[in-house]
Amino acid sequence: MAESTTGHHLPEDTSRGEETTLAHAAKAGLPIARRELAQRETVPFERADKIIISGLEVFANHGVYPAENELGQKFVVSATLYANLRDAGESDDLAASIDYGAVCHTIDEYLRRHTFKLIEAAAEGTATRLLRDYPALIAVRLKIEKPWAPIGLPLGSVAVEIERTR
Repeated sequence: MAESTTGHHLPEDTSRGEETTLAHAAKAGLPIARRELAQRETVPFERADKIIISGLEVFANHGVYPAENELGQKFVVSATLYANLRDAGESDDLAASIDYGAVCHTIDEYLRRHTFKLIEAAAEGTATRLLRDYPALIAVRLKIEKPWAPIGLPLGSVAVEIERTR
């Protein structure tokens, strides 16, 4: 049987009468029953199953400068889709998973249809859309690269990466 720091034994559970008499222990920050000693571990979404989309090229019209909005440019999108994929793995059924082909088309359509000054806003809107359209998603990590960013210096790309959960 568990003991509290005061040396008193903790009951397995509290009955209706005991919960009021033991309330003083709760106010002092002590557990009032054994069940309160057990800690529930919540699994972070980083430990969930993942579908990874890497290097999806989208030609869209985002940028601070008017020429970027008029002419458009290439963006490279990578997404990590966090979901429970056990049923899909066991059943070999696409309906039990998230169709990554459909997700790619959703990303492409969303970024082509909307215009943002900042890639931060493009990433936020895209993540919101994915979480709305794909209920099996627990979370999404989205990276949008802008390889043709008008910096005036040689560089591989500029990117924004965000994580959003339900």
